[in-house]
Amino acid sequence: MRCRGPARPAAALAAARRRLRSDAGVSSIEWALLTPVLILVLLVVVQFTMVFHARQVALAAAQSGARVARTQPVGGGWQDAAVAKATGDIDHIGPHLISGLHVDTGEVNDERWVQVSGTAVQVIPFMTFHVSQRSQGPIECFRPDVGAGLACRRGAGR
Repeated sequence: MRCRGPARPAAALAAARRRLRSDAGVSSIEWALLTPVLILVLLVVVQFTMVFHARQVALAAAQSGARVARTQPVGGGWQDAAVAKATGDIDHIGPHLISGLHVDTGEVNDERWVQVSGTAVQVIPFMTFHVSQRSQGPIECFRPDVGAGLACRRGAGR
């Protein structure tokens, strides 16, 4: 009985070497085509990381400003203190993280709020992300039994 296949092992080995030589340099071309895609994916990941970090910094600044606003006495002047605190926190944590910073304050009934907004840092050109965070809470004051109406106003309960 006769075996099918190459009669000589040396001939089979030579054929395998020829096949391997024809693929030489293919991995270099694959890496050359794949590298820009990998770099773009990495930059997108870094961009979104910076956006979420900017959101967290804006939220921390808004909460800090709202904490100051809530503890200020009833009347004017609390807005400047809240804006100064929120802006100072942004400058301390990440001064270049949010550009076009805008801090807004307001008061509705017995609650005060602070909103911090701006544009997150750009890693990839032409990708701009607006971040905005708001924090609010009740005004911390003595609340006498006034019946109907607002308790945290000048002259309330008299």
